Amino acid sequence: MSVEQPAPQKPATRGWIIAVSIIIGILFACALLPLGGLALLLAAGSSNTSIGPIASPPWEEQLVEGSGTDRIVIIEVSGAIGAAADPFSLQLSQGQLLSQIRQASRDNRVKAVVLRVDSPGGGVVASSELHEKLRDLRDNGKILVVSMGSTAASGGYYISAPAHRIYANPDTLTGSLGVILSTINVEEAFEKLGLRSIVYKSGELKDIGSSNREATPEEIAVLQAIVDEAYNGFVQVIVEGRGLDEARVRELADGRIYTGNQALELGLIDELGNLDEAIVGARELANLETALVVRYTRSSSWRSLLLSRLSAPQQPIDPLGLRVLTEREPVKLEYRWAP
Repeated sequence: MSVEQPAPQKPATRGWIIAVSIIIGILFACALLPLGGLALLLAAGSSNTSIGPIASPPWEEQLVEGSGTDRIVIIEVSGAIGAAADPFSLQLSQGQLLSQIRQASRDNRVKAVVLRVDSPGGGVVASSELHEKLRDLRDNGKILVVSMGSTAASGGYYISAPAHRIYANPDTLTGSLGVILSTINVEEAFEKLGLRSIVYKSGELKDIGSSNREATPEEIAVLQAIVDEAYNGFVQVIVEGRGLDEARVRELADGRIYTGNQALELGLIDELGNLDEAIVGARELANLETALVVRYTRSSSWRSLLLSRLSAPQQPIDPLGLRVLTEREPVKLEYRWAP
């Protein structure tokens, strides 16, 4: 009695099984491989056979409206200035913003930049970096116009100050002119959890800003002096950018927020209007009858998106929330509206 042999698999079926297996393997590797190893795999898949830092290509232009060779570039600042941006969101990182400003500065076809600001502010150093590059752009002959979105407060105003003209919606929240440095005291929480911080330090002020104990009068004086120094710098930025008297700026810069209507009355902005009005204003200031209005865009390839994701800070797993208490971020000096 003969045994019936199973029919051989068709090559097409076998091909599909192999293809699916490869895809599953790649996905599994993406989940388990260390970030550096995965980045190397991606780099190896590029046309450039050398392994090393992958340079970002120049920003591509996305047409918004208009025509001609002269350009008006819209650069968007959204979210906290200097904060790590999600690569899959529209928010640009600090480095990307600086890169866009640099590209607009070097492009002779760009006659004006419209900075769209929708931000509560952010780090003092990050705000200062953007301000410096925007001031250089203006001093190099480019027209700089700001369009404030729903919020352009503190550092958001700081980076707006060099503009030739500032537009805001009547209901924009701006102002919050000033500096903040805050700490949190978790001493009682530590006691309830049975935790105790032990610090060995080389000097009395080495752990200044510690959240595990009350600040000493000397520490308060030191930190307040730092805040005052940054505040004085903020005041001078407004004095120079807006042409206001210093005493008047200090009167306005008590930390309160203003609406767009109020900011116009106080001389903190120039006109009421939205992004469309700001583009028209930029065209007028640059003496352009026609212009191509563009945005800079990122590459949307899967490889670029994945590499951006890998470069983002990875948060460790902390199911009990103890890491938040025991490994807090350092004290931050910020030009930021922080209610």
